[in-house]
Amino acid sequence: MSLSNKVWYFAYGSNLNVDQMNARVGEWHLSKRALARNYKLVFNVNSTRWQGNTANLQQTDGIEDIVYGVVYLLTEEQFKTLARHEGVAPVTISVELEDGNEISHAKTFVWSATGPSAPPSELYRRTMEEGLLAHGYKKPLIDRIFGAPSKR
Repeated sequence: MSLSNKVWYFAYGSNLNVDQMNARVGEWHLSKRALARNYKLVFNVNSTRWQGNTANLQQTDGIEDIVYGVVYLLTEEQFKTLARHEGVAPVTISVELEDGNEISHAKTFVWSATGPSAPPSELYRRTMEEGLLAHGYKKPLIDRIFGAPSKR
């Protein structure tokens, strides 16, 4: 498969949810669990649609800082459609796949004008959790992602 007209998109928020992604871009070619090092997941973008704060990436100097997510292999047209939904310009970051391989040119969305971090709405959290579970992430890690201790 030629990657010349494809875009690796790193999702870390509500776009982890496969139903939401399907509604936004249709079927994608491939998706894989991935992580972004030197970033923290923060909830500092207020959204009226989600009735609270939504996910954002905050760059750090700490290699131990990790944001778990998924890379989707999209067509350029699908990615342009997604960018219209997001409303900010994409940025390029490096992400690491579970097998240790790196995608050095993944696109994602980061908001610069943000407010204070606060827990996401229950609907937003549930949307993210459903996506993480659908991509094979386990509940204890999901609880850590949201800063809540595992209930197991």
